[in-house]
Amino acid sequence: MKKIGSFFFTFIPFLLALAFQYLAMFFVMGVALLYKHIHYIFSSNHIYADLWNNILDLWSSTRVNTIIMIVFSLLCIGAFGFWYHAGYHGVYLIHPRKIFHPLSVIGIILLVPGTQCLSTYLVSFTASLFPQWMKAYEKLMETAGISSGLTVSMFFYSILLAPIGEELLFRGVTMHQAKKVFPFWGANIMQALLFGIFHMNMIQGIYAFFLGMVLGYICEKGGSIYQSILFHMMFNFWGTIISGLLPTGKSTLFFILYFAIGIICTFGGLILFRFGADRLHQKQTAPLYVEHTGYDTFSSHS
Repeated sequence: MKKIGSFFFTFIPFLLALAFQYLAMFFVMGVALLYKHIHYIFSSNHIYADLWNNILDLWSSTRVNTIIMIVFSLLCIGAFGFWYHAGYHGVYLIHPRKIFHPLSVIGIILLVPGTQCLSTYLVSFTASLFPQWMKAYEKLMETAGISSGLTVSMFFYSILLAPIGEELLFRGVTMHQAKKVFPFWGANIMQALLFGIFHMNMIQGIYAFFLGMVLGYICEKGGSIYQSILFHMMFNFWGTIISGLLPTGKSTLFFILYFAIGIICTFGGLILFRFGADRLHQKQTAPLYVEHTGYDTFSSHS
């Protein structure tokens, strides 16, 4: 009976995050509408049609949507950061040498292009099977104003705030709660599935599930949520900046090459990451290390 309760409790962070999304949207839209109304009152040109058109434009405004996402991320960081710290003994600040092994960092760096290539391949393959999903995704991006160009605030959100908030939500709280019910592999699948559903469209949801599985593995085997945050930041940086600088193509050879690079970098990165994590774990669980430092980093973050 206790496990059944724990299972349903696993969905609470997800539902709370959805509530945060609506809260952020209503707050930002309310402030924006108030600003528009005040501006209209003091404007010499009182045309209701213009006011109504301006209000409708808010829904597709890149600036407004970016602010909504920033507010949402700040809510997640505050709420789930506290939850993770209080409920699962998460540590806010710690020396990098106690978290990262050089081989683990190299593995994470190698994983970024690998998972990006595989994600691109996965999206292209899915879009070829279900073109309507890609059209719906592109329409969603256009409606939200996200596809209109990269701004400083969007860069700040994508590279910094979103990875921290999403990692605290899914790998920090959801996965740890799911581990009370399932073994790690089951908990990892569950948090990755919720991570995919959270993106609210099939195209993003499919590759987010794949990415969530990798992030869950990094967080668990690396022994620290900081590892998955680092990878998530680098993954978003690649997708936001570097991917636009790389050559693209639609030939069969290009996709084969992309797939091969993805496989080699992903598996090579995972091997290096796991080897580095194991070396760090062995060092930190050695009696002399624990006795000298009084701190067991691995168990404190897992």
